Amino acid sequence: MLLFNHKIYLFGDDLMGNVRRDKGDGSIFQLKDGTWIAQLKHGKKANGKPNIKKFTGKKESEVKKKLKEFKESLIKNEYRQIKKMSVKEYMEKWMNDVQSNKLKPKTYDTKEATVNFQVYPYIGDLQINNLSADDIQKMINAVKDKGYSYSTIKKAYNAVNGCFRLGMIKGDIFKNPCIGVELPENKKIDYSKEIVIFDDEQIKRICEESVFKYGNGKQMYRLGHAIILLLYTGMRIAELLGLKWEDVDFEKKTISILNSVVMIRDRSEDAKTKYKLLEQKSTKTKSGDRIIPLNKKALDALQEIKKVNSNTKFVMSTSSGKIMFPRGVDRMFRNIQTRCNIDIDLQCGVHALRHTFASMLFKKGVDVKIVSELLGHADVATTYNMYIHLIKEQKQQAVVLMDEL
Repeated sequence: MLLFNHKIYLFGDDLMGNVRRDKGDGSIFQLKDGTWIAQLKHGKKANGKPNIKKFTGKKESEVKKKLKEFKESLIKNEYRQIKKMSVKEYMEKWMNDVQSNKLKPKTYDTKEATVNFQVYPYIGDLQINNLSADDIQKMINAVKDKGYSYSTIKKAYNAVNGCFRLGMIKGDIFKNPCIGVELPENKKIDYSKEIVIFDDEQIKRICEESVFKYGNGKQMYRLGHAIILLLYTGMRIAELLGLKWEDVDFEKKTISILNSVVMIRDRSEDAKTKYKLLEQKSTKTKSGDRIIPLNKKALDALQEIKKVNSNTKFVMSTSSGKIMFPRGVDRMFRNIQTRCNIDIDLQCGVHALRHTFASMLFKKGVDVKIVSELLGHADVATTYNMYIHLIKEQKQQAVVLMDEL
């Protein structure tokens, strides 16, 4: 605010402490010689300094009118520029200005991939003022015809809808073209076909191979015990990589899941690689922060890892003390599966160990709510829908057991 030894006016504010209006309203004041001045900051110059437009007049009403007309011309000019923008240009601005401040880096990467592959190829070149509900419907139908899941289609729709809904609030557009668009039927996923669960024999072989030692006593896999730890805790790979020794309580036999390590795009100018690791002070969901009790096998696995990485901050550190990349654990697990003679077409990532953990709990008759809490799912419905086939099997076995009563 400028200070003068004369009368000062701020739009929506005065020296008596009235409520200040939003930034961008401008200011009006009077000089000692009676001249009225109105000024408004709008944008920045090439050197980074603010652009300031000033108006002078003999009357307050005169400069008020000039200031109002100038602000209206700025809005009209901005609207004309927006109308000329393509959908891709407008959404990229929305992603950079709004979503980058709102989303976690990993979530931002996912949304960016969605608009790059499911939105821009179909409507990206169309101008904002020409985009219609029919264009977006064609986009939805084209993505569906390519065989993408309902979840992927919904993410593409949500991205466009979210962008244009905000555009309406800001006054950039008059109508959200997503209104009237129909999404395809949400067919329930048969998780029994999607989820890989290892049987008892495979579990035995995987555990034995994970801790295999050469004749000289050296372990084949430096952190092979991590596979057993994943199998008997149900942790996500990001949670395992984010686990610190301070989160492990050997006396109480528990681990606290509080952090995660994810791989995100490296957007720095001097980036030497496409991706980098990021430590997040949170897990995937709000329910992700949890305490997992350790059974004997998980506890033993952690103690063995401690022998290898006793002087590191993170449980899953490399030999040089750095955080391990997810692909390093995945590569190790696939090598283990190969040596266990698991058909290469049936081989899968470490997430199958999480599903197997849930399966073992259900076989022991553990309630779905407890399983959900141990897995850190957002709600019980997620667990129930994902493992409904296992729950049905559990119920059938319970009924059969009644014959023995």
